[in-house]
Amino acid sequence: MKRYLSYLLLVGLFFNLLKAEGNGGYAGAFLRIGLDARSVAMGNAQVATADHGFGFYYNPAALPFLKNFSANFSYSFLSLDRRFSYIGLAAPLKPQAGMSLGWIYSGVGDIQGYDSRGMESDKISHGLHAIYFSFGIFIIPQKLAIGLNAKYLRESLSDPGFDYSGTGFGGDLGIFCKPLADLALGYQVKDLNAKLKSNTNKIFERGLDRDNEFPISQRLGFFYQTPIRWARVAYDFEWSTAGQEKNHIGVEFTIPGVAARFGYDNDHVTFGAGLHIDRYLKLKATLDYAFVASIVDEGASHLFSWQLAF
Repeated sequence: MKRYLSYLLLVGLFFNLLKAEGNGGYAGAFLRIGLDARSVAMGNAQVATADHGFGFYYNPAALPFLKNFSANFSYSFLSLDRRFSYIGLAAPLKPQAGMSLGWIYSGVGDIQGYDSRGMESDKISHGLHAIYFSFGIFIIPQKLAIGLNAKYLRESLSDPGFDYSGTGFGGDLGIFCKPLADLALGYQVKDLNAKLKSNTNKIFERGLDRDNEFPISQRLGFFYQTPIRWARVAYDFEWSTAGQEKNHIGVEFTIPGVAARFGYDNDHVTFGAGLHIDRYLKLKATLDYAFVASIVDEGASHLFSWQLAF
């Protein structure tokens, strides 16, 4: 029993660390820390500038605005042996729609376990998964679109003699509007009906059925291409059923082939850069980097993302 309780304490520690980077203390925090380096470097102010390969995460309604098919990857170097990564595909469905398919993974591996005597036991791994299918369609071509995310969720905590898992489904809805060539507006409601349902009958004599519900969050924001053609600004306001309100602010400065980005993500400053290769072997390649400083002395994070457009 003490050993099992120690596992649950490890899960609690993992979520407390995620608390520093998302709507803390509630299930699903791994889906609220940001996805790609460009977005994170701009303070996660992306609900109205989501027309890129990672954009479904912030607003699936931006998918019809995609110009190219793309393969997208991201990986975060996090402190305390945590891992966060994404792999996916995004494509326009000309002339009226767009779609995306991807997998988010977050977890910790090789956690040393201990028995009730304090002796080392088997190592433990903890993983969180979200598999996304996203679709968006124009209501008014090139002006107004709606979109949705459908996602399968899974959590696992295991060693050779112990296995805990939870599964569930959830959804997101979005609206994306471009009233002017230099101005975009966006809205998203996230984690509708999202929960991880688990049963502990195989672990404890008196196990329980449990639904770990995700708080529903909403975002409303804008993206503006300023009259200074190399400067762009973005702002999102976020609120949730957990009672939290957040401000996300981002700026991006671009010259051909290079971008510099700065942001404010509610309670901490972010920054990063991007490198664009226009044409090589019929590919458009983008490499982005973001730095997130330590929030509660957990250590800094470094996020890299790659986008290969065909």
